[in-house]
Amino acid sequence: MAFVTIFVAPGLTASEYRRALRSGPTFVSSRRKDHTELIASAGFSHIEETDLTAEFSVTSRAWETERREQAAELIAAEGEAAFNERQSDLDVQSSAIEAGLLRRSLFVCS
Repeated sequence: MAFVTIFVAPGLTASEYRRALRSGPTFVSSRRKDHTELIASAGFSHIEETDLTAEFSVTSRAWETERREQAAELIAAEGEAAFNERQSDLDVQSSAIEAGLLRRSLFVCS
């Protein structure tokens, strides 16, 4: 099995953990368990992780930048409030990635 996921970085303080949960996509949660442990508990034994956090950071900032450059068209399509909310969400997410609170990895396991 192989999958890519965004998750809360391990080893955070309680306040950093809460910030990470608020900053990531709505599906991000870790229940404070290491992903490798979670995969192993599902019966997989050979687990490889490739950290893609640097690429995730670049992509997040690129989305924010490109949306800003297309602001007029996006505001016309989704409304100004929705546009502004999404831009804010992307900025918060990017800041959390850069602070080491959110990670993205490719997991391959068998």
